[in-house]
Amino acid sequence: MKTLFKWTKGLPLCLFLLSALTTRSQTITTNRNVVGMEHNLLFSADTRYQVTQTGSGTIDLRRMFDGVFTPSYSGTAPTEQNPTVILIEGLPAYHTQAGAWVGWSTRWWPANKFKIEAYNVHSGANIWVTVADYSQTIYSGSDFNVRMPSGTFSKLRFTFMSATGTDGRIGISELFFLHPEATTPYYGLKNGWESSGDNAFRRSGNVGIGTTSPTAKLEVNGTIRATEIKVEAQTADFVFEEDYELKSLEEVEQFVQTNKHLPDIPSAKEMKENGVGLAEMNKLLLQKVEELTLYILQQGKRINYLEKSNQYTNKQ
Repeated sequence: MKTLFKWTKGLPLCLFLLSALTTRSQTITTNRNVVGMEHNLLFSADTRYQVTQTGSGTIDLRRMFDGVFTPSYSGTAPTEQNPTVILIEGLPAYHTQAGAWVGWSTRWWPANKFKIEAYNVHSGANIWVTVADYSQTIYSGSDFNVRMPSGTFSKLRFTFMSATGTDGRIGISELFFLHPEATTPYYGLKNGWESSGDNAFRRSGNVGIGTTSPTAKLEVNGTIRATEIKVEAQTADFVFEEDYELKSLEEVEQFVQTNKHLPDIPSAKEMKENGVGLAEMNKLLLQKVEELTLYILQQGKRINYLEKSNQYTNKQ
């Protein structure tokens, strides 16, 4: 009896600890249960897909897809007559299969009237499907998510009609489309970078090193060091075609005296303002080398002719 009494006396404590462990135990993300944002298909959507925004209460689109839950607040309020509409197009065509979720989150000024739609292309359906509709009902909450219906969705449309901020303005931290079978964890979060084996790449946009506003696929503000650089250049062998019009040396001399640079070669001013394309410049330099070769051959023929003429004159 004493043993039973001791055991039953400690039972409440055991039950409390078991309850605490159960409550605090981690739920694992699976096909049918997405706990976190790691499978958000919309990471960096503004650079990976086509994202447009219309309406009166515009927000910073870049911050909607960066994985950082700092809200962007509109300067004016969305209205039912002129709602804030964010359209995302070009999503990968993966069926929702066992489960997928769509929604939004914010810290302050959440929407209280909104609608979420998705464009279903499964089996050629090509129709807009309403996923959530709070256009006629007031929603209270600072975040929202709903399970996606079965289908293959290539577009999403978020329509925000009214919000709870000052003067009716709206705040949004993140838009998400959680799709465990369409993306690997945090896929696209690093500003459009993707990986395949040991290779890292991006499908669109420019890469800058030493610059924050690159205007080319790769722009480096500094020195590039390499053991070899291979440029896919064009040839200049057209110089050796019979119909190529080779300028006379007199024409070249006159052009150089007037323009202070060779024909077909950009001037120093043009090179300084526009830079030099290695492929194009390599072709132009090769063109000039081949033209020089033709001039040398012509001069060689003239020299041979003069030598033979001198020999004949001396004999006479």
